[in-house]
Amino acid sequence: MEEWRIPITVFLAVLVCTVVFWLFFYRWLMRHREKIHGRPFEYIFFLLLFFASYWTTWISSGALKGPQLVTRFSLMVVCIISALFSGYLHYMKKLYT
Repeated sequence: MEEWRIPITVFLAVLVCTVVFWLFFYRWLMRHREKIHGRPFEYIFFLLLFFASYWTTWISSGALKGPQLVTRFSLMVVCIISALFSGYLHYMKKLYT
């Protein structure tokens, strides 16, 4: 059980840090809405979905065991959460010029 403690702690820390980052970034964007040029969140959205599918492929391959699996899973969750936030900013809030 000792070998699982660090990967699970890293997973939870990365998860919390990702959500907190996007929430603060969202608040900053709402204040500086007129300074955003182009469609950056659309590109970020698709890039993060690509990375999430990449990590999903690693996880589903079965090559990883134990703590490595949790590490890859945390990377996948970070990409999915970030893709959801960037997709929300682009498609729902329409933060582009």
